[in-house]
Amino acid sequence: MILIRSEFQCKPGRVQEMIENFKAMAPMMEQQSVIKRTRLMTDLSGNFDTVVVESEVESIDDYFAMMQTAFADPDLQTEQAGPMNSVYRTGQRNFYNIEATYPLED
Repeated sequence: MILIRSEFQCKPGRVQEMIENFKAMAPMMEQQSVIKRTRLMTDLSGNFDTVVVESEVESIDDYFAMMQTAFADPDLQTEQAGPMNSVYRTGQRNFYNIEATYPLED
């Protein structure tokens, strides 16, 4: 399994707008089968106005194919890409192999 960690540095005061944009994409994300689990997080420490999205995928190739299809979709470009680009300054994406997962004890 691969963990994809995308970190966005939002413009001041625009974090909640970014969160709402991601939440609006949830129905579309539920229809695809590439991303298995996603977490949406905001900063408690570190750089202010930070939004982090962590997603788990089985195949990085399938992830890139899904992203290429999504970015080619005119509806997504109109509805999401414009508002997303207006709320953040910069971002980065990192990929990690998940080597082990440990269950919590009850």
